[in-house]
Amino acid sequence: MKLGECIGKGNTADVFEWGHAEVIKLFHDRQHAVHEAKNADLVDSLGIRAPKSSGLIEYEGRFGIIYERIQGSSLLRQFEPTKESFVRNAKILAQVHFGLHRIKVAYPPNLKAELTHKVQRSAHLSERQKQIVTDKIRVLQDGQDLCHYDLHPDNILMSPDGPVVIDWMNVLVGNRLADVARTSMMLQSHAVPPDAPSWLVERELRLLYHQHYISEYVHLSGVHTDDVEQWMLPTLAVRIDELAHGEQEEIIKLLEEALQE
Repeated sequence: MKLGECIGKGNTADVFEWGHAEVIKLFHDRQHAVHEAKNADLVDSLGIRAPKSSGLIEYEGRFGIIYERIQGSSLLRQFEPTKESFVRNAKILAQVHFGLHRIKVAYPPNLKAELTHKVQRSAHLSERQKQIVTDKIRVLQDGQDLCHYDLHPDNILMSPDGPVVIDWMNVLVGNRLADVARTSMMLQSHAVPPDAPSWLVERELRLLYHQHYISEYVHLSGVHTDDVEQWMLPTLAVRIDELAHGEQEEIIKLLEEALQE
């Protein structure tokens, strides 16, 4: 079968049409492909509302995963530049996130270990900063929650049957508050996805969206915002090495502020 139209580009992979009912996600390196294939098997086994996968394949020298094609645009693409739209959209994100966190998995927690590993390997943190952050991770409470660890409005497709969560490259098992902190950080960032509507850079609307996402999640879960903030220091530390230089500066500044608290 030949590749169809390219329908998505990312840092680790590109997504193409694959016949009428499927897409193929072609990765830039084999390691990422193998890692996501294992995560896709886990997600399939848990019965999550996510695209079904058909396993790992090799296509013209690149490794890829074939997924069920979901009809519908992402939550990001359904924004309208109004307060009502942002509030409604933010609540959907929180409801989907809370639904994922209600799923308990039998796998041993690995989130704290993964964050510690990434901090220790960071090329942008001093040895002192690494020590402070790893000490913080050590005392934070572990958990048995399913953490997407990259949940934002462009990773939720609004199908005719309801929201479907995509892009499970970062899935971890641990404390749901770490997952909420990760989403909270991304929502407050000045960075916007490629091809996103230009008015998404408006800080007032971005902060309104974040406020209602957190408010709805707190309402559903009963957690406290202070508990989410406890995870922000390691969340920022891990984020730095994932970004290009221009976007790193914002996170580095926020990290330095967090280290002074």
